[in-house]
Amino acid sequence: MDLRHIRYALAVAEDRHFSRAASRLHISQSALSAQIRDLERELGVELFHRNSRNVGLTSAGEVFVARARDVLGAVSRLVSDVSEVGSEQVRLTVGTITSAGRVDIGRALAALTHRHPTINATVRPYGSEVVIEGVRSGAIDVGIVGLAPGRLPKTFSAVPLWSESTAAFVPVDHRFSGVTSIRLEDLRDVPLVDFASGSEARIQTDQAFAESQVPRGRTYEANSVDLICSLTANGLGVGLLPQSMSVEHPELVCIPIADAPHRVVHAITDSAHSSSLAREFVTLLADQFTT
Repeated sequence: MDLRHIRYALAVAEDRHFSRAASRLHISQSALSAQIRDLERELGVELFHRNSRNVGLTSAGEVFVARARDVLGAVSRLVSDVSEVGSEQVRLTVGTITSAGRVDIGRALAALTHRHPTINATVRPYGSEVVIEGVRSGAIDVGIVGLAPGRLPKTFSAVPLWSESTAAFVPVDHRFSGVTSIRLEDLRDVPLVDFASGSEARIQTDQAFAESQVPRGRTYEANSVDLICSLTANGLGVGLLPQSMSVEHPELVCIPIADAPHRVVHAITDSAHSSSLAREFVTLLADQFTT
């Protein structure tokens, strides 16, 4: 058994679905299923009940998940402690989604560095699912992610920063550009530009369309705000982005969607291996929205 097996099993346990877990882990579903079967053979027990709709934990699986989280937390602390031996520098790794423009990470880091001059900080832009996995594994100390209700992993500590709705973005010559707002029904069968299938941002819009019983039109997928805006500006479809992105992309017209999906952007840490420095940084981020 190696750490990869543990992380894979935890992903399946949290998503209760092999396909969603595989998408989040960036591997194929067949490869994930094979790894879980290998793990179950090694342990001599079944960890999951499987059916056509979802996946549940067996009693052995419940025990495995509880112990596995402790193991990953211990490994993360071990790596952190060993890497800092003989070094006066304190490390902090921040993972953030590209659509988190409302928070000033640089300002928070400057304040933290003033308090802790030896800090060595790294900021990395990722999708929400990569940030979540990084926080879970300990590779990322603080994550900034936008999540739909009910999508926050149970082991995480989360501080809400701000909330906002998804909006429609179109070129200035688009037929929607002169309206003050639209509904999801107005997007029936309209070509769209959205985040990649399986990503946290895409899950939010997929849920909204499903609940409204509005079929999606052809969807062009991209993995960053800039790419979505580029495809939208070139007339491929209506872009779906957080409303706050209108400040950073004035070349597009932002149109509120009355029944749009709603997200809350959180600063997250994993309680199994969060440091006092990480918690202090989260407080500095949150202070930007309370003062």
